[in-house]
Amino acid sequence: MTYRPTKKYRTGLALSLMLGTMSAMPAMAEDLGIPDEGFSLEALVEAARKEPPIVVVDATGKIKTMAENFSKLYGIEATGVKLGGQEQELILQREAAAGNVTHDVFNMSNLPSVTSQLLPIGAGVSWMPPDQAKTTPEIYQKPAITSLNPWVWAYNTEKYGDTCPVSNIWQLTDPEWKGRVSIPDPLLRNETMFWFNQIETHDDAKMAEAFRAHYGKDLPETVESATSEWVKRFAANNPNITRKDSEVGPVVGSPGLKDPHFGFLSAAIFRAKYGYKMAICGGMKPWAGQLTPRVAVIASGTDSPNAAKLFVHYMMRGEGMAPQLIDGKMATNINTKMPEDEGSGVANFVDQLHVTNSDTTDQDFAKLQYWQDLWTIHSR
Repeated sequence: MTYRPTKKYRTGLALSLMLGTMSAMPAMAEDLGIPDEGFSLEALVEAARKEPPIVVVDATGKIKTMAENFSKLYGIEATGVKLGGQEQELILQREAAAGNVTHDVFNMSNLPSVTSQLLPIGAGVSWMPPDQAKTTPEIYQKPAITSLNPWVWAYNTEKYGDTCPVSNIWQLTDPEWKGRVSIPDPLLRNETMFWFNQIETHDDAKMAEAFRAHYGKDLPETVESATSEWVKRFAANNPNITRKDSEVGPVVGSPGLKDPHFGFLSAAIFRAKYGYKMAICGGMKPWAGQLTPRVAVIASGTDSPNAAKLFVHYMMRGEGMAPQLIDGKMATNINTKMPEDEGSGVANFVDQLHVTNSDTTDQDFAKLQYWQDLWTIHSR
């Protein structure tokens, strides 16, 4: 819901959240701030300037720069706060339950959690700016996806040159790569588990085709799915598990490594300041990585609904996302170009990255425990 809940409603929502019933009525975007009918940016700015300052949240420190740029542009005070994905979810829910919203806008990475939990219980709302529909692909409008964070398979160029040593994802389950593939712990990164379910739901045939291409035979008929079989085999192949992707970069791309790892990490780790000798594994089948969506969520009980909507508008038109583009993140606005000095060159591999289907993210959330259990059992 997009309206500011009354005290009575807030009390009901608090009970709903605390009891875990998930029964609160979802907020509606049309109830938040000025109406969409006859929308104009000028009217939104005018209404926003009459409201209190806002706090905007993202998982990257670049949100502070984004907030500063927004304030300079519109003369509206905004403060950027860096919080991890799980922290964001907890704060959004707890503040809704308490009826005391202090964080107004979130740019969130766990899309399945947003669509299956946070929006349905009424803690937050997704608003798509009407005037941005023509410059935002339809698949990124419900909910409003501001940007895509590329996560890619990468290799050491100092050792392997311009040719990636892996051409097929099933190679990572073979003895050759046992203990030599580094990834952030999937049990700490729900996006990886959600990705597994997205692949199984929409592209399992491509995983089966890749198996056939690599081994010259079909998967046994007894397997539940090609994707789950890959997860089992990969988990059992002793991958090197790190806490975060910044710990993957050094074992893949540090200069002078005799036996560098293959790795899975975000495009941000390719920044020049790290000095890594690595590249995206272009041509890897079925995909060279994934595009993780970031979704704009407005706290339902914000005291500044129009200022919150204006910040979402700022992100959705691409301009607001500019500080993050140098890190490899990609704005969904089709008129936004990547900086020439972006370190990974991911713009050249977009058609090789797996894209999330927002229509089935509720299934991703529902099967999270299944994938976590599968990983845990087979990685022992």
